[in-house]
Amino acid sequence: MIDQLKNLLGTRLTSVWVNDESAKEFSPYRHGVRFCEAVHLSFNHPIKLISENVTCAGARRSLGFYRNDKDLAQFISGNNAIPVEFIEGALEEIPKLSQIDSVILGMDRENEQARNPDLLIAYVKPEVITRIMHQLAREKRKARISPFSLLSVCGNVFANCYLNNRISVSFGCPESRRYGGVENDEVIIGIPYSEVHLLACSAG
Repeated sequence: MIDQLKNLLGTRLTSVWVNDESAKEFSPYRHGVRFCEAVHLSFNHPIKLISENVTCAGARRSLGFYRNDKDLAQFISGNNAIPVEFIEGALEEIPKLSQIDSVILGMDRENEQARNPDLLIAYVKPEVITRIMHQLAREKRKARISPFSLLSVCGNVFANCYLNNRISVSFGCPESRRYGGVENDEVIIGIPYSEVHLLACSAG
């Protein structure tokens, strides 16, 4: 199934486990890292995130390590010249997790076969999103496409996909393109594991 998904999504694809029992087998990433940056790095090797090594305020909020949305809105507004009122409204719509101990990204094929991930995150070309949307339409369903260029990978994709068990799409934020390795012609998508079979079948 993994090979079928790579045929559809490409190789910029990572598996995600939240609070997995196997987390104790992995050492946390040794450096401070943004969530989107960790996703990018995990395309090549596994990464374990805990509160102590997640440095981005937006990612810390999305993972439930930072709870003050008003302070975060002020911080984002100051860095992006976006009215703070708009950001506060956006944050009300962008999901955030709680009670997260660890997140593991990018485990290898052997581990994927041993225990299913919670979701997948991929950086894909726009035409891939079109194909996925079309496949969902055949099932009378739709993905969530975020209208916000804030917390794109950590909040609009990861947190939303995990909490709502729904395919989630984001066009990216400045940070994800600067630090997270999202290319100019790529879109971010999160796919709950429960949807993997549907997409793998559509990939042929």
